[in-house]
Amino acid sequence: MRLEWLEDILAVVDTGSLARAGDQRLLTQPAFSRRIKLIEKHIGVELFDRSKKPAQLKKSVIDQQLKIQELVAGLHDLRLELQRKDREAGKQLVIASQHAIITSVAPTLIRKLASMGDINTRLRSANRDECYTLLMTKQVDFILVHHSRSEQIPVPDGFIEQWNLGQERFIPVCATIELGNITQEFANGETQVIAYPNDAFLGQVVNREIFSKMWDATIIHKKAETALTLAALHLALEGVGVAWLPYSLVASDLENGNLTELCNMFPSCELDVVAIRLTDNETTTKNTGWDIVISMDDINGS
Repeated sequence: MRLEWLEDILAVVDTGSLARAGDQRLLTQPAFSRRIKLIEKHIGVELFDRSKKPAQLKKSVIDQQLKIQELVAGLHDLRLELQRKDREAGKQLVIASQHAIITSVAPTLIRKLASMGDINTRLRSANRDECYTLLMTKQVDFILVHHSRSEQIPVPDGFIEQWNLGQERFIPVCATIELGNITQEFANGETQVIAYPNDAFLGQVVNREIFSKMWDATIIHKKAETALTLAALHLALEGVGVAWLPYSLVASDLENGNLTELCNMFPSCELDVVAIRLTDNETTTKNTGWDIVISMDDINGS
């Protein structure tokens, strides 16, 4: 029995229907129905009472929900443990980085790790909450995240070691061809912006440290919203509105004139770039990688 098949069955139990379970499993209803029939054929048992409309899981299957959940959890734990052991044996480092940091700190770090020769590095891109989850479940060896000095890192101090790699300026920019329109709109008391979602880390930072300082001067119109800084960059280049982006991400476009910095009109902010690892997850390979992290120059000068 495959792990994904067990997860398919649980999805039906959780959602109560084949259609909603298919959505949860990111499959179309026909594709999900075919997979359910494949499971039934494999185990030789019908899972659904198809005399009812819509088809419903049989009581015998629902009664096994707890056992299926235990099997799924056990298989996930086994997979994670095997992956962890394989990394330790194969001198592999796995790093999770926020999307915005992929273009700044991560390339320099990977280059330095590659110079060690016998260390293989895997880089995963994720949002900040996912980075912390990957770290706490030991799916990665350390993470690179943005951190605002006005907040607490959501992991108890005794469980982690952290290193500040410097600061990243988030600056307001717009497409140079739209500069005249944006300046005129601002003079008229309005500003079109590219925002980050309110439930995302960058959305909370921008709302707290940028937009709150603009409310008295202008009406903010959120013309687009994205959790990805790279997507916000492309929207800014297309002239959608003003975006707040890491300086390292926009430096080349500022230099070639595609973007214009607007710090004379709008606030900017700074975020620390922090590397974090668990204190109880050390091996020779991980310690070597961590030594390279703490030997890096400030990101503004590296």
